[in-house]
Amino acid sequence: MDFSCYPALNSEAFGDKPGYLYRATTSNRIIVGDGSILPAPLLFSAVAVLALFAGGWWVRERRLGAQRRAMRALHALSEDIIAASSPAEIAEILAARLPEATRATSLNLYLFNRRNKALERVPTTADPEPMAAPVDAPPEGLASAAVVCFRNRTQINIPDVRRSPLITVGPKISLPRAALFMPLITQNEVLGVLEVHNDHKLGYFKPEEQAAVHHLANQAAASLKLQEQHAMREQLFRSEKLAATGQLISGVASDLRAPLDSIIHLAESLAAASWSGPAPEADLQRLSAEANRASEIVWRLVSFARQDQSAPQRMDLNGLMAGLTRFREPEWRVLGLRHQSQISQETAEVAGVESQIEQVCLNLLVYAEQRAAESLVKTIAVKTSVLAGRVLVEIDYSPPQGIDAEPDPFAGAPNLEVCLGILRNHGGDIRVRRRPGLFGFEVDLPLAPASTEPVHPPAGATQPVRPLTVMLVDPDKITQRTLVTSLGSKGHRVVPSTPEGAADIVQRLRFDAVLWAVGAGRSGWSEFHDRFRASIPAFVLLSDSYDHELARSLGPRGGFLLSHPVEEKKLSAILREIAARVQQA
Repeated sequence: MDFSCYPALNSEAFGDKPGYLYRATTSNRIIVGDGSILPAPLLFSAVAVLALFAGGWWVRERRLGAQRRAMRALHALSEDIIAASSPAEIAEILAARLPEATRATSLNLYLFNRRNKALERVPTTADPEPMAAPVDAPPEGLASAAVVCFRNRTQINIPDVRRSPLITVGPKISLPRAALFMPLITQNEVLGVLEVHNDHKLGYFKPEEQAAVHHLANQAAASLKLQEQHAMREQLFRSEKLAATGQLISGVASDLRAPLDSIIHLAESLAAASWSGPAPEADLQRLSAEANRASEIVWRLVSFARQDQSAPQRMDLNGLMAGLTRFREPEWRVLGLRHQSQISQETAEVAGVESQIEQVCLNLLVYAEQRAAESLVKTIAVKTSVLAGRVLVEIDYSPPQGIDAEPDPFAGAPNLEVCLGILRNHGGDIRVRRRPGLFGFEVDLPLAPASTEPVHPPAGATQPVRPLTVMLVDPDKITQRTLVTSLGSKGHRVVPSTPEGAADIVQRLRFDAVLWAVGAGRSGWSEFHDRFRASIPAFVLLSDSYDHELARSLGPRGGFLLSHPVEEKKLSAILREIAARVQQA
């Protein structure tokens, strides 16, 4: 190839003249104006390098732009998660916006249910079907990996789901290609698991995406903890309002008792008097019956509002249930309920505080009648029986939306949680039961020992002035249940707690004493004692073996020491001393 500079026609005509940019060359050279010779391939290489550099710079800027957009989406998603008001809202936010920050295409949010010890999936609009994975017996599929993540408290990344040994299931065609499991941890407590999928490609998720999901899991755990604390504050606020309302009702009811007693007396006198004309006996009997019913309602309001100071005693549970059924029958007729009563006529004596057990049974009846009133069938059934040394009380009702759609009663009614605690203090329990067309409760209480003596100490014996409110901190479930039963049979109120939650509970409730198990692997006692010893009258340490040095050090500070197994006589003596100390305070 020959090149010539304008205005020359060719190099032969003009030769080498300075000032030209370039002039004639042979095929593989370019001569620039200053006389230097530049090979053509070198020029093309320089142009290619410049183009490659420009392309790399463009790719880099594009990648950085994508990372910036993903980071902004991640921060916005974190703020929305913290502001969420429910687990369902968190799941919906993650399902809608997580693909903006990661390569996820779908996800599942599991929360741990302490009652049934299972990971329960939070339903979303895209996947509304509920699902639970028991921690002790995980099901097949991805849920088994979620259980492993929850147990080990660590993340699990599965680049190829269909080749992973963690996913124990037959055909894996419907499963995603890659999955990531991240535990929801806050304050050293695992609340659940976040499960993220990529339905199309293998090899995900990259380290930066795992870090993003880990950050979102921490934000979700913090939000869930905030929601739990908010719910506890709301419940405490409602409890305070209910307590104030109860005091108001108690005062009003006390004022009503005198005129109601006068009405009853006048009605009975008029019914017994002689009349010159037709005696209105039917009207007077009706007046007397309604006045008696009103008086009974007022009496129950007063008895529930005041603090119970009665000692445990024998009571006929069948007779108590028969009385409560008669008490509620007028209300059932007003609500249009069909009721079935199969209360045994035989005596079934149980040991405990009668007013507490009566309050539990009445609360369960009222809850059942309220749910039955919303159903189409409007049925309520009460049955009692004695089986294997225990009394069973069955309270069933027709649910409004069917048995499968009936929610957990203990999750939405805090007073039923209180009922459960009262019964467990008496050695009993409450179980949810399902029958064809009916949903309800089964109350289980042990029969009182076969003896003609009362279960409380005889007259003249030393006993606590009033029931004590005791916190029990013992991670051993067997020992904890034994102590709860023992203290409940003596009429005391027991609130079990974990070492981590004790400080929060003691700030919301007033306790007369704290029983705390100490020993290997159990900590937190000393810090708790130093913080709350001014507000709690007595501390009782429960150790695996009796330590004389520890007992002597506790004495001057007003503390006590008991060793496992706890002796009833020593426990009763300590409780009497604590009760006397509380009365003098």
